[in-house]
Amino acid sequence: MSDAPAPETQTETSHLRYLGPVARYLGTGASVVERQMPFAVLVVVAFLGLLLPGLETTSGVAVAVTAGITVLVLVLAALVPWRRFPPWTPEVLTLLQFVAIGALRQGTGGLASPYAGMVLLPALTLSVRAGMPGVVLGAASAAASVLVGMWLGPSRAVSGPVMLRSLFVAAIALIIGLFVYETTTRLRSRNEALARLQAEQADLLRRAQATAAELERAVHVRRAAYDQLVSVIDSATEQAIIATDASGLVEVFNAGAERLLGYPQGEVVGRMHLADLHLREEVRARTAEAPGDDEQGALIAALVAPRDGPAGSTTTDWTYVRGDGSHITVHPAVTRRTEADGSVAGYVVVATDVTAERQAARLKEQFVGLVSHELRTPLTSVLGYVELMLDGTEELTDDQREYLGIIDRNARRQLRLVSDLLLTAQVDAGTFSISPQDVDVAEVALASVASAGPAASASGVELETDLQAATVRADGVRLGQAVDNLVSNALKFTPSGGTVAVRVEPTPDGGARVVVADTGIGIPADELANLTERFYRASTATRRAIPGVGLGLSITKAVVEAHGGTVDIASTVGEGTSFTLTLPARPPG
Repeated sequence: MSDAPAPETQTETSHLRYLGPVARYLGTGASVVERQMPFAVLVVVAFLGLLLPGLETTSGVAVAVTAGITVLVLVLAALVPWRRFPPWTPEVLTLLQFVAIGALRQGTGGLASPYAGMVLLPALTLSVRAGMPGVVLGAASAAASVLVGMWLGPSRAVSGPVMLRSLFVAAIALIIGLFVYETTTRLRSRNEALARLQAEQADLLRRAQATAAELERAVHVRRAAYDQLVSVIDSATEQAIIATDASGLVEVFNAGAERLLGYPQGEVVGRMHLADLHLREEVRARTAEAPGDDEQGALIAALVAPRDGPAGSTTTDWTYVRGDGSHITVHPAVTRRTEADGSVAGYVVVATDVTAERQAARLKEQFVGLVSHELRTPLTSVLGYVELMLDGTEELTDDQREYLGIIDRNARRQLRLVSDLLLTAQVDAGTFSISPQDVDVAEVALASVASAGPAASASGVELETDLQAATVRADGVRLGQAVDNLVSNALKFTPSGGTVAVRVEPTPDGGARVVVADTGIGIPADELANLTERFYRASTATRRAIPGVGLGLSITKAVVEAHGGTVDIASTVGEGTSFTLTLPARPPG
């Protein structure tokens, strides 16, 4: 009975593109029989080499001993129940390999045998699997194999040169064993550290997602409470409605204003000016008026002036001072009242309390900062150290470079996921923006197709393009991100042998249309409306365990809508899906 390969070893070797088959037979997770296969194959090759002209067998008995020990090793490996014994017991078979090699050397020329280097294989095997004791034992056994070979010779005498040769063989085996032991120890340590880091990153990402969901629930609860309040009270008490004369003296102060500001109507009407309700320091800062100047006139001029920021911008907010001295943030809409002759009769201010909304926006900004620091910083550090190791002065083996490449690819994949999460948070916080310039959409699509080429080849999916020049005012980087998401999704959901087609064409109004169509598994019609929601995944994706977190399409929609465009989706289960991005000649505003 032989041991089966350990699951963790199967997982590790599955990531080795070229060395996976070798690692299966040399790694610590290989079965006992599999561990003997490299030696057995090497012996067979050595025997075949004896058939070549110029190679003579000096001792048939020694060669027969080698064959017999090799067969014995394989039989013992297959029949002995090694699991019942301590973990080190299978290494007895490795020691028998030294004996077989010593006999083979003696039977093929002794000290002049071309197979002297075979002794390094079992020494290397012990160094990999048995740690430092294996290094020492491998070196000693390598030296002993030389002496055993001479002992099997006719004279059975060990001369000084033979002893010196055995010592040199032991020294070489010891040096190689120490190097292999040190290298494997470092790699295992780095792999363990990377596994811990990835686990911590995954846990942090889950906590960040939970925080985002909790924040979203809090906002929904607050909005629901606000809507319920609106349904209970009439519109007159919903908002603060304040009317003044041309000088700013308050003439109307409704129930909503009483509730909002905490002043009784009798204390305000005809007694207070509009500037008396505002925070004085804020008025002076925005109007550049000194204390004692015409603050009332400057305030009214600032309120009715054209707004530079977008609707709902914090630059249009003002701070009111309530009757109890506390401050609230309001978003006022000011209308000038005019007489029949066109002169100013007064002003009507409709002020909405936006304190809760601004607080939620600040919480979202804090969340973005938290994710940026807690996730991006460790990933950037990992990538930096990988680059330092790859570019350092210390010589790295091919295995080490491949392992570092695996680390680099996985860290960059995590960094892309974090970037998607941050962009989604920016969209929710209203801080997402684009930088338009003249862009040929065909070139953007061509770059996305080129980037997806290796993945398409690996998946066995054919990429087809029909790209017509279409220049628009757009943010090329963000637009490229949107097209990348669509092409990447199409490749993931298209089985081998399928096709992904990317088309770009100008529209009659000077805009552009991008179509990404695949012959993949398709999406149920009742799920199409939910595809662009955050973290939503189609049932066809979850059933097939296709990787992803459900952010790509929501980001694509945000990018396209920021350009004033639209996203249209058509899909049939079992036939494929088509995404169409329609962009105007220039974004709005």
